[in-house]
Amino acid sequence: MRPLLAILFTATATAQIAGCGVDMDPGDDDTTTDPPPAADGYTRLISGAWTLPPATEKYVCVRLTATQDTFVRSLRPLAPTGTHHTVLMLGAPDGKDGTVDCTSALSKPAIYASGVGTQALDLPAGVAVHVRPGQQLLLNLHLFNATDATITGTSGIEILEAEPDAVQHEAGVVLIGKAQGLTVPPNLSTQTGRCTTPANVTVFALAPHMHMLGRHMKVSYANASGGDARVLHDQAYSFDEQRFASMAPALVTSAGGRITVECTYMNPSGQTVYFGESSSQEMCYALTFVYPAPPVEQCLQ
Repeated sequence: MRPLLAILFTATATAQIAGCGVDMDPGDDDTTTDPPPAADGYTRLISGAWTLPPATEKYVCVRLTATQDTFVRSLRPLAPTGTHHTVLMLGAPDGKDGTVDCTSALSKPAIYASGVGTQALDLPAGVAVHVRPGQQLLLNLHLFNATDATITGTSGIEILEAEPDAVQHEAGVVLIGKAQGLTVPPNLSTQTGRCTTPANVTVFALAPHMHMLGRHMKVSYANASGGDARVLHDQAYSFDEQRFASMAPALVTSAGGRITVECTYMNPSGQTVYFGESSSQEMCYALTFVYPAPPVEQCLQ
């Protein structure tokens, strides 16, 4: 078991950003302008416009470098049909600003992730995601077209900003679950991942992420002695409703504690299915929001 750490995913695309003072060079002529704020006050942080041929899937990466401080108190996905999942990362620049075809490799600490049906996530009072000048946002889009027609869309992240003076803690994302050795045999089965925690990490929200065979997820916590047992999530799973749930009260971990993620599948295919990013493969992840913001590693077994 590994200590609790973070990770956390051909289309043509253009990049957009608002609220972060970004210099952008998408690599080709670009005439897009920042969209106006939504009626509810959300602004577009980062997005990519794409086109996807029939019965295909692929990844697109959008990089944008910030030139001013931004404190984020709420995030929500912009995820039209064809958006399998998004992962938004933040860190030192590791490539030219703009949009490129890519893989699922995650090279920076994640600050948000979403699947199909994920709703807006409001952070607790005094908690925010902090984007600093010189840091580069990296949006990894997994696009999947299950239809027999070409589809187009714009996928990204929208935000509400916080007042800097109100921020006491900076948040990040931790991915907990099972990747290596994930095996889904025919019929009903359960896979389990575990993660050992350090002290004083506050977990305040989580969302399940599996693929088409997922049926149920249970996430639980116990301290090093097995005490303070608590069920954090225990619900039927729907690929179309991968929604965050707030912890009430929030969980504050102890050194040597353990978070356990149990993913249950129903596989009617008669063939064993293994771990992979494609919707025809499987995953077992609990996407958790925590503070303080953790470094870039996964906590998987």
